[in-house]
Formats: sequence, C-alpha cells, structure tokens
Amino acid sequence: MAHKQHAPLSCINQFLILRNFATLLIKGIGCIIASQEIAWQWQDGEGVHFAHQVCFPACYYQLFKHLPASTQGGDHGHSLLNDKQVQSSARTYLLDLPVGEVTTALFYHALNKQILLSLSYQLRGTGLSLCTAWRWLYKLGWQHTKLRKGVYMDGHERPDVMEYHNKVFLPLMASLERRMVQWVSEGSELVCIDPDLAPGEKRVIAVFQDESSFHVNEFKRTIWCVQ
Repeated sequence: MAHKQHAPLSCINQFLILRNFATLLIKGIGCIIASQEIAWQWQDGEGVHFAHQVCFPACYYQLFKHLPASTQGGDHGHSLLNDKQVQSSARTYLLDLPVGEVTTALFYHALNKQILLSLSYQLRGTGLSLCTAWRWLYKLGWQHTKLRKGVYMDGHERPDVMEYHNKVFLPLMASLERRMVQWVSEGSELVCIDPDLAPGEKRVIAVFQDESSFHVNEFKRTIWCVQ
C-alpha cells in the first residue's frame, strides 16, 4: 500500500478559507463583504490585512488550480513548535482552560511566561510575538469561530407535558396555595394575609425559578475552539 501523505495544517486552513469564500460568492455576496466575513471567522477582530489576502489566493487557485507557494515563516523547520514537548505542553494548557476562554493574548502570555520557560527555553528580547501565538493556535488545531445564537425549545406544549400540567401540577399547587401567604390589593397598597392553618400544619413558602438562563459567552462575538 502506498504511503499516504497528509497536507500540512496551514494548507488545509487555506483550503477551508477558499471554500468558505467561494460559498459566500455563490450566495451573491460581494468580494469585499465576503473577505471581511472570512476575516471575522478566522481572526480576532476585523483583520483588514487578512481580508485583503483572501481574494489573491482565490484568484490564483482559479487560474492555476493550486495554492500559491508560501513565503511566510522562514524558520526552515527550526520552529519551536516542532518540539513535541512544546506541542504537548501548549495543548495541555489550552485544553485546561474553560470553554470559550482561550484568547490569542492569553496564549501569547502563557507561551512566554510559562510554557517555554518550564521547558528551559531562553527567549531573546520580548520572546514570541502575538502574531506567532495566533499562528500556533491554528497549527495546534484551534479555530477562531464567530458565535451564532441558537433557540432552545423546551417542548412545553407536548401532550404528555400538558397532561401532567393539568392533572398533577395545577391540583398540587391549588392544595398548597391554601397554606401560603396571600397578598391582596387594597387601594394603592398590598396587604399581607396570613394563611388559616390547621393544627400541625406549616406555612408553605413558594420559591419559583426564573426560566431565563445566560451563557458565560453571552457578550462575546468570537471564540477559539478546538477542531
């Protein structure tokens, strides 16, 4: 059986970007708007430079049927990320973070102040750049994703739920209501009326739970998530 060669992750990411870009064009979205949308999906914030770089490889691939040769990097195989210990430590750090809490800045700080120092790497100057941390996230299998809001349906109108509501829940609440404090409106004020309890009965205090729920990422527009 012939040995199967796998494309590098950077190449796979380029193909994913081209596929998403082509899908937006097919839907009738213009090149500029499509490029900006791709930038939102793949970068922190509105990456103008990144958006400009989307159109060129798309046109190049359309003409030559392959991706343009990469001129970025220059480490010639000497990147610190090629170290298996660095990869393992970086992945362990990222996976230990709560879901939705991974950021480029946080990873950048951890690389320079924690991960590489623990492996006895002495970095020159200010260490790895923020841009390097961003590239490493992609190489480690993480993707910058734009959050989409969803709708949760609790099925409260199902026949079995309605039957329980009418035959069990409401009769039970009616029997307990007699032992609860009643608030009666008199003019512009509310008057508290204590329940008339039989010997041995205790007052019932209803504690209701609000149906609203809020996610930890409620105010985030994008997050890093592992593929």
